[in-house]
Amino acid sequence: MIKNVVCGILVGIANIIPGVSGGTIIVILGLFDKLMESISNVFKLKISFKERLENLWFIMQVLIGAGIGLVAFAKILNYLFVHFELQTIALFAGLILLSLPMLKKEEMDGKKINILFFILGVLTIGIINYLSPGEEGNIVTYEELISKSLTPAFIGSLILMGVIGGATMIFPGVSGSMVLLVLGWYHMFKGYVAAVTTFDIKILIPLIFIALGIGLGIIFSAKLTSFLLKKYKTNTMSFILGLIIMSAIVIFPLKKELYTFGNVITSVITFILGGGLIILLEKFKEKEIKKSTSK
Repeated sequence: MIKNVVCGILVGIANIIPGVSGGTIIVILGLFDKLMESISNVFKLKISFKERLENLWFIMQVLIGAGIGLVAFAKILNYLFVHFELQTIALFAGLILLSLPMLKKEEMDGKKINILFFILGVLTIGIINYLSPGEEGNIVTYEELISKSLTPAFIGSLILMGVIGGATMIFPGVSGSMVLLVLGWYHMFKGYVAAVTTFDIKILIPLIFIALGIGLGIIFSAKLTSFLLKKYKTNTMSFILGLIIMSAIVIFPLKKELYTFGNVITSVITFILGGGLIILLEKFKEKEIKKSTSK
């Protein structure tokens, strides 16, 4: 149980970081197949109550951990974006790019990348970023959050925000936070999550709609991902790799004043640290595999 919750915490942290894929972390930790199967089994008709309960309990452990990761790190990331924007983004970029060879090794089964689908992945992120330039790093304050009226349009956007976050939470290679960032919703999403500990009703009600969307998104993504990887694995993974590489480019801010000599040097260091974290995760997974095979 503790292991599943800890893995969930890592997934939660990944999903609040723009450019980092919670699904990729799930793959690296070796939980992807089990999680997809568990989500699918919960909705199967021909399954015993005991099996359904076991699958649901496993999902809940991961989700509880993800919730802890989201809430605990939202405020920390808010601080880092305000005071160390370029260094923080460089850390994320290191995490993204160093996950590429591991993801290819795990999921491509030795097959070559389909260039067409890879380019489609690159273009998808590029077009989204071009059409939706986002909030350009603007932080949404607590006062702005509680001042928002719950109109039908705003409720719809909250649910859609949750659906995107939930759907990309478990889809390997796609960062929900990055998608929210380029759509201009990331800082609002992070702001609501960071403010949950205030227990303000004006924060909790929007979070309920976001949570509803997350649940719907996870179910949809699990079904779609399982289908695509079973039927079109090489093409799907090629598309995902294209998404990852382009996401590492578009998250960098276009602000000349940030690129001072000191900022660039420290950003290179955090980039290396980000890559190191991914390598450590891979080492952790290899140890877990050796333990399971030796039993």
